Amino acid sequence: MNALRRHLLRHAALGAVAFGVTQRAMAQASPPDPAAGAGRPRAAQVLIAGTTFARLFEAAPDGGRPRGLAVDLLDAILVPAGHQPRYEFYPWLRAQSMIEHGPAQILVGPYRTPERERQMHFSRQPFYEDALVFYARRREEGLWWGDFQALQPLRIGAVQGWVYGERFEQARAALNVTPVRDLVTGLRMLQLGRLDLIAANQRNSEPVIQEFGLAEQVALCTPPFAQLKGHFAFSRDASGEPWAALIDAGMQRLRASGELQQMAARRGVALPD
Repeated sequence: MNALRRHLLRHAALGAVAFGVTQRAMAQASPPDPAAGAGRPRAAQVLIAGTTFARLFEAAPDGGRPRGLAVDLLDAILVPAGHQPRYEFYPWLRAQSMIEHGPAQILVGPYRTPERERQMHFSRQPFYEDALVFYARRREEGLWWGDFQALQPLRIGAVQGWVYGERFEQARAALNVTPVRDLVTGLRMLQLGRLDLIAANQRNSEPVIQEFGLAEQVALCTPPFAQLKGHFAFSRDASGEPWAALIDAGMQRLRASGELQQMAARRGVALPD
């Protein structure tokens, strides 16, 4: 009797273990709980990639937590959903590659273009708007007055990986455009007379000009040649869909409550309509 009892208890224990393993496997493979929000990704660490964008995505000077409107928004959306954001900075071309090929889940700040839409999925709502402008050496601001044809004799710098809008791209083939590694390099080349103009966005440029003491050497040209809106972006494959749905729903909630407008005002960022 004791042997039979031990045999039955052993089989019951093995059955319980098997049942537990099966339940865990089913839970891992099962779709998201509809009560938690359709398509919501399971709680996880989220890799968020980008490059330094003034007022949007900046490393803290003391090496602490990054700051900017993008960080404010993503924290407000991801943390209440049980996710842990991990913010990392890369050169812009590499950051874009990380969302297209992995391992990043979210890319901060790209402008939406037909070419990029073939490579990544964009959030429905933009979260900032930029004026695209030229900078010249001081007292040479008159080199630009709104006519791209007049720029043909000039040396123009453009940052690698940046988008400048339809007007600039249509004119690019007829212009003498020099790719530069980053905005600081372009501004230095302008200061030293190796470029006549640098194409940039005003939001990113103003803090850099102040930080590097270039305010007396370079000046803003008017008018802007484009107004472009920036988004969050995700992988185009199935892995990006739940993140896009979560961010879109969160952005809609924050805009409806007025929190999005308050965050943008605190950071000094222009919020699109």
